[in-house]
Amino acid sequence: MKVVKIGGNALKNIDINVLKQLQTWLAEDETVVLVHGAGPMVDEALAHAKLPVKKVAGLRYTDEATLKVMVNVVQTQVWPMLHHVLGQAHLSPTLLTDGVVARIKDAGKFGAVGEIDNITTTLMAGRLYVIGPLVASDQGELLNVNADEIALAFARHFKADTLYFLTDVAGVLDQNQQVMTELSPTVAASLMSQEIVTGGMFIKLQAAFMAIQVGVQKIQMGRDFQVGTKLVLGDLE
Repeated sequence: MKVVKIGGNALKNIDINVLKQLQTWLAEDETVVLVHGAGPMVDEALAHAKLPVKKVAGLRYTDEATLKVMVNVVQTQVWPMLHHVLGQAHLSPTLLTDGVVARIKDAGKFGAVGEIDNITTTLMAGRLYVIGPLVASDQGELLNVNADEIALAFARHFKADTLYFLTDVAGVLDQNQQVMTELSPTVAASLMSQEIVTGGMFIKLQAAFMAIQVGVQKIQMGRDFQVGTKLVLGDLE
């Protein structure tokens, strides 16, 4: 099983090679879960509505007004755009809405931000599934769940062999702004402590190394599936 997280920036211009790889996996009867973000589009919509963008520990603080904007963006912009792009590549995605439940993370700190509580959905081989950053609680309330964390939850639950984080950058950058082809936990911790890696990439690295610890065999970050930064569990020599 393959889990692919595609960020909001990367979503705007999906590389043809990414689409071809999805086609290949499905032809090989692989199950693929595509987790999409929406950050840049939500930021633009908030700015248009003259609402502030507030981040807490790399996560979007989500009050009622922010959530309303986010729901509108995901449902009327992001999902239709993604469905069109995938359809143009003759890919037929199934939107995951049932069988995935979120719980509130910390209302006082983050607002309506959630985390995956339970996954009960059944996935079929040779199918492409799509899920975005809005997940309902067991009470039916939509919560903003970080897409990197959703990708981790699916990779862990279904014991995925591969987890990709597709971004608008070539990979994890070092202090000289050079792409690191491999990255160990020790080096990653150093980059984060020095604030060389911050914000969204910080969250990605946390999710990535947790995925390695639960058995995901291959984790890579970059613009496509061929190049980028490979995450390794052991320290590099």
